[in-house]
Amino acid sequence: MEILEKETVNSYSCSLPEYSYFRSLNFYSKMKQRRYILILIFTGFIIDGSFAQELRTQFGDVYYDVNMHRGQYNGTLGSPYLNEVFVPCKINEIPETQLARFNAYNGTVEVKISKTKVVLLGDAVTYIIRLNDGSGKTYYTGNYYDSKGELKNSFFELIHESDAFDLYLKENIKYNKAVKAEGYKDAEPPSFKKADGSYFITDLWEKTPRLVLLPKRTSAFMELFPGQAKALKKFSREQKLKLDNAEDLVQIINHALLLN
Repeated sequence: MEILEKETVNSYSCSLPEYSYFRSLNFYSKMKQRRYILILIFTGFIIDGSFAQELRTQFGDVYYDVNMHRGQYNGTLGSPYLNEVFVPCKINEIPETQLARFNAYNGTVEVKISKTKVVLLGDAVTYIIRLNDGSGKTYYTGNYYDSKGELKNSFFELIHESDAFDLYLKENIKYNKAVKAEGYKDAEPPSFKKADGSYFITDLWEKTPRLVLLPKRTSAFMELFPGQAKALKKFSREQKLKLDNAEDLVQIINHALLLN
């Protein structure tokens, strides 16, 4: 079972709002695995021939590469971003409106802090990002363990919030390598394609500060509710509910809690 674990970290004067599962959870990696090599503040290093560094900003420690604001995926079909254009948003309790975009391929959030400077939000701080583009979407960032037990960091959209449980969506974009021409098959350039999203919920079982990945297979999903599996399967079948639909998932889980 893939889980996501969150713990509290204070980010300067940015206090988290008094709601949501994430308000008291710490994102500091106990396994000390970070997506990027951390260095002393304002100390530069070289990545692929370009100057890059970690900066301390109002967002906490962020990653900065001088070429990040330029096109990084030239010659690749599709996009790794949910939104290619930076959208206005509020981050934590910082009063100023920010511009951000979400890279669903590597699970990072980029913030444009000037015309030529884009920073990558770090993974040691809880970020709550509320979009001001009319969508009403709210995202949270945090660490999670994948199916191989590796610690990773990503962002999650809040889909449903209640006293009983919260439901989150992790959107996924896959990268396909270039394919050489062979026989009657034409060559294909590298490309990004949207994949099925993954749903997570708060830990209803052990009450730990973790998010639990909801299985997509019916049999595996029902194992989460062994005492109610038969009745829950009947309810889902009668109501024609699907495990890949957020509204249906809320109905199924609420029914499982009623049966408990």
